Amino acid sequence: MTETASPTTSTVEPTNAFSVPSFRAFWFNGVTFFMAANALRFVYGWVVLDGLDRGEGWQGLIVFILGLPSIFLLLPAGVWADRIDPKRLLLGSQIALLLVMAGTALAMGNGAGSLGLLIGSAILAGIVSAIGGPVRQSLVPALLPERLLFSGIALNALAMTLSMVFGAVLAERFGTWFGFDGSFWWMAGLLLGGIAALSLMQSPGPATTGNVTTMRQAIGEGLSFVWNERAIRTLFWLLAISGLLMTPVMFVTIQAHVKSEFGRSAGDAAPVLALMGLGIATSSVYIMRRGNMADKGVKFMRAMIGGTTIVTLMGFTTSLWQLLALGFLMGLCGGFFINMNQGLIQANTPKDVMGRVMGLYALVSAGLTPFGALGLGVLAEATSTGTAMNIVGVISLVGVLATYFTARSIRELA
Repeated sequence: MTETASPTTSTVEPTNAFSVPSFRAFWFNGVTFFMAANALRFVYGWVVLDGLDRGEGWQGLIVFILGLPSIFLLLPAGVWADRIDPKRLLLGSQIALLLVMAGTALAMGNGAGSLGLLIGSAILAGIVSAIGGPVRQSLVPALLPERLLFSGIALNALAMTLSMVFGAVLAERFGTWFGFDGSFWWMAGLLLGGIAALSLMQSPGPATTGNVTTMRQAIGEGLSFVWNERAIRTLFWLLAISGLLMTPVMFVTIQAHVKSEFGRSAGDAAPVLALMGLGIATSSVYIMRRGNMADKGVKFMRAMIGGTTIVTLMGFTTSLWQLLALGFLMGLCGGFFINMNQGLIQANTPKDVMGRVMGLYALVSAGLTPFGALGLGVLAEATSTGTAMNIVGVISLVGVLATYFTARSIRELA
């Protein structure tokens, strides 16, 4: 049987993840992709709140619609990530997203479009993003030797956080300079650059070959693995708290809070996201330099305790500078959570089910977000954005504390 050559095969052992050419091309693709993808929620919310002058409920609905396809597609996409050549799958999904962004910009013209246009655009963007999500997550361990896994995850987190630092800020700038359609043209341009970088990556090939199981059986194998591994099941529980409660606050409710409580434009929330990204980048660099540190499970749970406390405090903010400071601190905590949670799951998952586990990972981390955004939008309109953040912060903190003191299995993970 002929084996596919590993993309890391070389006469000289790579000393860090960035020295692996295929991973380097993948990383540059990630910078541009994340910059566009992480700006999506901001841009859609900005157009709804300021362009169409609608309330927090409509903002939450659009974000819900953007994430809705992931609920149905992420698990099948995880199976495809295991069975289909990952480079082809990722290229196809990004080309499709580029077309959606360009088509939305053309349809908007010089105005803000309409709710119908944004809903249709959000559905299409959600579909193609969901298809590409699991394969992107599964490529990190596929392109790197195991000893460089946490270094690669930290670098990948840096790519994501660079997008948080610059993504929303630049999207707002292009929208201010050229109209709301300018934001969508800017995201389309980013995706085009990312596609060029991805073309240089050597594909590791599909994780499984000759698999004749049905889609349902394949999904079941991935779900069974996660459920039967107690420590990994606990990691997914903490991920669910983040996806359902924390992420919607960070990327949806903060915009509404800046507008309704501070009397400013929803676009003024962009610097908060930028500082949050800077905090995540700082944590990621620290983790990358420290390498395979001990007690990773304990450290990331402590960071999550800090993050849930900060969300509670955000609800009491009365000025933008307070939110900016808390945003940076939230990023510091978030960097530990993102790197350690994903790293521990991938380090303890067999490669032949990696795509399916990453499909579930994406479903829990991103698929729950639209439900949280919708619920928070309703709660914020019924009370206030600050009260909504207070409630979510306290609920999240209680859940994390209960896990911290009872789930000893995570401490045993290497």
